[in-house]
Amino acid sequence: MKLATARLSLVPLDPDADAEALHTAYGDPEVMAWWTRPETASAAETRLLLAEDNAQSGAMLWTIRAENDTVVGLVGLLGAVEIPGLTWILAKRAWGRGYATEAAAAVIEHAFVHVGLDRVEAWVQASNTRSLAVCRRLDMTCRGMLAQRYTHQAHPHEVVVLGRTNTRKRQEPSPVLHVEPVLPVADVPATLELLQPILSARVGFAVGEPIEVAGLVLGPWSVGPSLRLVTASQSQSGPVTLALDVGTEFDSLYQRAIEAESGQVEPPVEQPWGVREFVFQLPDGHRLEFSAPA
Repeated sequence: MKLATARLSLVPLDPDADAEALHTAYGDPEVMAWWTRPETASAAETRLLLAEDNAQSGAMLWTIRAENDTVVGLVGLLGAVEIPGLTWILAKRAWGRGYATEAAAAVIEHAFVHVGLDRVEAWVQASNTRSLAVCRRLDMTCRGMLAQRYTHQAHPHEVVVLGRTNTRKRQEPSPVLHVEPVLPVADVPATLELLQPILSARVGFAVGEPIEVAGLVLGPWSVGPSLRLVTASQSQSGPVTLALDVGTEFDSLYQRAIEAESGQVEPPVEQPWGVREFVFQLPDGHRLEFSAPA
């Protein structure tokens, strides 16, 4: 089904017919800097990539055509994903004209009104300010963050997951806004002193003299991941394990853990599921498993 906007025509993707035109984008390293893979080396390689994406279950992809029916990019919803994923790519000559927002808005309208989808989401690198701005103009809001590592890139990066709900069907507030683990420890002040420099954390609150309950915010912002420390009682269970996704901070955090004056550090290992992990064990026996993409 073709879609139309004030300036654009969206035509269902034909990998064979459209590969040559779309290679202008897929073969450009500057355009592909934010992509999950490096630029393609030829139009034939672009065709294979397009055919693979188009064949995924649930995929809906359109070429973006501007003046004189010229193909300037691709937009649509990815297939083979649990939540429909909004995607777009534009040739560099088409940047800065609002085409991505206009085309993606038409796709969302089609997905909600004609297909009846409940929601769509987009995964955007935190440093990709252009795409984040597009998502804001599409009324997509931040739903969370995670770390990723693409095989062609040297380091992990942070990804913002943005989403939009089909309000024609229902309002959908997040059922849980925050999860805060609670660690029972023998000495709350000493544990605060130990963890603050390792985690670059700050004390959100502290109650008691000496401190019996405290909140440790794991970052510089007003809200975010946090940890609650409480004075252990005789009836509480033994040590617990917390898994912390630290993304790009893995190496520096490991170094700070080594430099801590107490606690035990286990060296990093690469797990079969594609992450690096190291363990920091508190004096109380609690284990903090720090991980990042391998």
